[in-house]
Amino acid sequence: MRNSLLWFFTLAAATAVLTAQNAATSPVAPVTEASEQIAVAACGPRIRKPWELLLPVEKEIYLRAIARSMDDGYYIKFVEIHTEQMTTIEAHNTCMFVYWHRLLLLGFENMLRSYGGEFSCITVPYWNYVDENQRFLMGACRSMEECSVLLRDFGGSLNGYDRSVTINGSPISGTCVVTPPLNHFCEATHLTGGRCSGCVPRGNWLSSRFPPTTSVSSLARQLFETPTIGAVVSNLERGVHNTVHSTLSGAMGVLEAPADPIFFSHHATIDLLHSIFYKCVVGNTVPIPLEQKLNDPRIYTECPRRRPLPVNSIDRNILFPQSNVLLRTGEEGVNPTSVFSRFSMLVPFFSALPSEYLSFSDIRDLGVFSYNYEMTGLLAEMFTTCPGAGIGPMPFRHLEDTNTTTEEKRKFVEAVIVPSNKTSSTWFSEALAAALNSSSVESAMADASQDTIGAIEDVEKMTCVFYDECRGGVHDFSDNFRQSFHASGSSPCTTILANIKSGSDSIRTPNWRSIFLRHLKCDQA
Repeated sequence: MRNSLLWFFTLAAATAVLTAQNAATSPVAPVTEASEQIAVAACGPRIRKPWELLLPVEKEIYLRAIARSMDDGYYIKFVEIHTEQMTTIEAHNTCMFVYWHRLLLLGFENMLRSYGGEFSCITVPYWNYVDENQRFLMGACRSMEECSVLLRDFGGSLNGYDRSVTINGSPISGTCVVTPPLNHFCEATHLTGGRCSGCVPRGNWLSSRFPPTTSVSSLARQLFETPTIGAVVSNLERGVHNTVHSTLSGAMGVLEAPADPIFFSHHATIDLLHSIFYKCVVGNTVPIPLEQKLNDPRIYTECPRRRPLPVNSIDRNILFPQSNVLLRTGEEGVNPTSVFSRFSMLVPFFSALPSEYLSFSDIRDLGVFSYNYEMTGLLAEMFTTCPGAGIGPMPFRHLEDTNTTTEEKRKFVEAVIVPSNKTSSTWFSEALAAALNSSSVESAMADASQDTIGAIEDVEKMTCVFYDECRGGVHDFSDNFRQSFHASGSSPCTTILANIKSGSDSIRTPNWRSIFLRHLKCDQA
């Protein structure tokens, strides 16, 4: 017991000293509303772009910023946040999952931009795995790494060596990739320089296939099945979020996932997907009064905390929209400190940001920190057509409009749509039309409603079966992922296939395979 206490206080003291040293040796300018106004004037509004549409120089600047933050000790602090016990049980498996990660991404983005100069205009690039999965479905590529420019540009999964790295106290195995910027990675706050691993463990992405949750058919269901924030947050977390983490494995397959820069681009995509839901289901063109937001289940809800707060407060047991967002750092969870505390190494990047969940419902309405996304391909198609939401196109701006004064006249930072003919979801459109026709016949006899949602659910079932029969099978969550993320249940397609095979569910649309095979080749036919 005495040795345990001695270790605890020694680690706490070492952490405090090293944090102070890092802060002293790597000064950055705090991100304030005034500094952000200057950045907006110089860079324009924050628009996050898909990695594949960044210019080569933009990619190089982003990767160098990541490397610099690893060298300076800021980067590992975001791993500490995601693994701190009270923080992670608020961030996951709760109704605030999307809004919690929204704040984390903004703080991370602020940290990278705080380096100034060429780094001043950085935004976190998102991972467009929706279009990449479409190429996988079309048979144009055979694995996540082969299909994904982002995964390859971030170092892939083979340029390293097998080893286990203890990241913030947790041993993680895989191929420890050394491609820059990962060769700058340091796995603990108390380590520096040559004592750091200089690599990040990854799974074998050349043998990993995209999970079906990244398909447009599954995402349409995840976003629009039930038009409430509680439902969409649960669908996204249990769907595309969990399956991508589990499939990538390595560091990405456990709570230490921010060790891999892929984490931030994955969560930027999830953030984008919520913005599609918000635009299609809420659809406001002017700011909504706070009182109205708080009473709108499409925007906010409340839910039980997974563990009560250790203080006696009105929200001790319940997460409310008015609750403060909990983000704390601390090496191996020792001496956890809020990122909003003046004692935190990260306070320069978070102090100017809102600290309550009620500020994070609309990415266009965050004051000087408002932002949006540049969308192309299937994501742009989902944004403009809102499949299953029953709402028509809302404001957005085309890339060719960016030099006009239209944006200056608007209150919001609007999305940018980049035309593209590289990806097509003709198979989805035809399958959905057939499912709608089948659903309409059934509803006419049974007086059923929700035809569109029922049709979308039917097309997702078709997609799951196609993956199972023609794209190498469907995989459930890994044991490591389940244990680390405390994930219950199975992946959506695993559940769907089990229900179909047991006879408790079925695909209602006749001859659906002929539609799929007209557009998609079956590898195992």
